[in-house]
Amino acid sequence: MSFDYLLGLSDFKGNNHNRHLNKEPSGRRLRLFGRENGYTQTSLFDKLKTTHSTLSAYESGKTLILTTFAYQICMDNGISFDWLVGRSDEKTNKVKVV
Repeated sequence: MSFDYLLGLSDFKGNNHNRHLNKEPSGRRLRLFGRENGYTQTSLFDKLKTTHSTLSAYESGKTLILTTFAYQICMDNGISFDWLVGRSDEKTNKVKVV
């Protein structure tokens, strides 16, 4: 089942991804998200109300991003949680829940 569906980000229930969560792809996606949206590391950790070392650990793939931080990023920016954690190549949610 899609994380997007479980978190209420989409009403698309299906799952066509057989990938397990992996810290490195999610770190790369988080860095990519930041660059594409003009966030510096400082502005992103301020937005998430976390520390520089925590964000650095996420981006370097040492630690998997907390669900609450990933959820906030996805909700605020209309991106797929499955994409952010590396489970899908579909960056935006297929269908948003209203």
